[in-house]
Amino acid sequence: MAVKRREVGPIVIVALKGRFYGDNETDELEKAIMAEAAAGNRMLIMNMNECEALNSVGIGVLMRGYANYKGRGGEIKLCGLGKRLKDLFTMTKLIMVFDHVDTEEEALAAFAPK
Repeated sequence: MAVKRREVGPIVIVALKGRFYGDNETDELEKAIMAEAAAGNRMLIMNMNECEALNSVGIGVLMRGYANYKGRGGEIKLCGLGKRLKDLFTMTKLIMVFDHVDTEEEALAAFAPK
């Protein structure tokens, strides 16, 4: 299983494990994101600690999820981007699109009411 889901109150955390190159694992990721969106979730954390790599298909899945959440007034936050993924997100300028922090705890705190 490449995607694991858990909840912390109203916040859903989806942890990615492995490589997302457009095969079954990427389909699983897309289904997980869209199932949360369909259920009305507006606070999603994508924990990338164990995500080794993404290609354009995997990035496309994240972008569709981002557009869905943004369109409904929700938000997706990324955490745990390793050097390789951080470089990828920087090169593609997606680092400026997604709110990202180093740890899951920081991501949870970022959703706290201000």
